[in-house]
Amino acid sequence: MSLISTVLKISEALTPLSTMTYLSSKLTDVPLGKFTQFLIKEFIKTYKIDINEYENTDLSSYKTFNEFFIRKVRSDLRPINENAVAVSPVDGTVGQADKIIAGRLIQAKGIDYSLNGLVGGNASDSEVFEDGNFACIYLSPANYHRIHMPIDGKLVKTIHIPGKHFPVGKINISYMPDLYTKNERLVCIFETKIGPFALIMVGAALVGSINTVWDGTVVRRKNVQEKTFDDEKFIYKKGDEIGHFKYGSTVICLWKKDSGNIAPEFVPGKPVLLGQAMINEN
Repeated sequence: MSLISTVLKISEALTPLSTMTYLSSKLTDVPLGKFTQFLIKEFIKTYKIDINEYENTDLSSYKTFNEFFIRKVRSDLRPINENAVAVSPVDGTVGQADKIIAGRLIQAKGIDYSLNGLVGGNASDSEVFEDGNFACIYLSPANYHRIHMPIDGKLVKTIHIPGKHFPVGKINISYMPDLYTKNERLVCIFETKIGPFALIMVGAALVGSINTVWDGTVVRRKNVQEKTFDDEKFIYKKGDEIGHFKYGSTVICLWKKDSGNIAPEFVPGKPVLLGQAMINEN
C-alpha cells in the first residue's frame, strides 16, 4: 500500500476530521521542495492519473501539492455540449439524480435529507426548487477539481453554511443520515433561462478550502452568511470556470419543476465528465 493510500485509509476513520482538514489545508499549500515532488508522484501513481490530460505536464513547475491538485484539464478533452440545457459542472461520479419529493432529496438507498436544510434553512431559497430535480456528483481525489458553469447564468446570491467535514465517500453516504446538511457548504444561486438554478459546493474531510472566482477562498465562520450580487459582471457562460476544491468533495445541482429533465447518462454510480449533458429539454 502506498503512502497516499495509507493516509487516506487513516483519514476515513478519523471523522469528522475538522482539525486534520485545517492542518492539511495549511501543509499542502506550503512549498516543500523534493517532498512536494514526492507527494505528487505518489499521488499520480496511486490514482493512475494520466498527466497528459492536463495543460501543464511539467511536474517540477508545481511548487505546492495544491498547485498540482487543482491542475487545469485540457479544454479539448472536455467539450461543452451546446445542445444540452445544462451540462455537468465537474468530472466525477453520479451519486444520485432524481426528483425532489416532499422537500426531500435522496442521499442513498433508504436515506434522504432536507432540501430546506441543504440550502441553509430559509424557506424562500428552498421553495423555488420544491418538486424540481437534483443531481449530486462526487469528486474523488483523482478527479479534475475545478468547477464550471452548467448553464449561462447570473449569480444573484451565495449562502455559506458552516459545518463538519465528514468524508463523502460511499461508506458515509450509505450509513450517515443527513450527511450533506451536516457538512460545510456554499450554496450559489443563479438566474438562468430555465429559472433559478443552484450549484452547491459541499466540503468534506481534508478539503482544504472551497474557492470561487468571485470571492476567492471561502472564509470559514461560525454563522451562516448570505451575500447578494446585483452587478452585471457576475454573469457566467456555460463552461466558464467558477471555482475549485482543494481535495475531493461533492457538487449538488438543483433546478425547478418543469424546467428540464435529467439526462439519461446521469445514473447513480456512473462516471461523468465536465461538459456532458446533465439537463435536457422536457
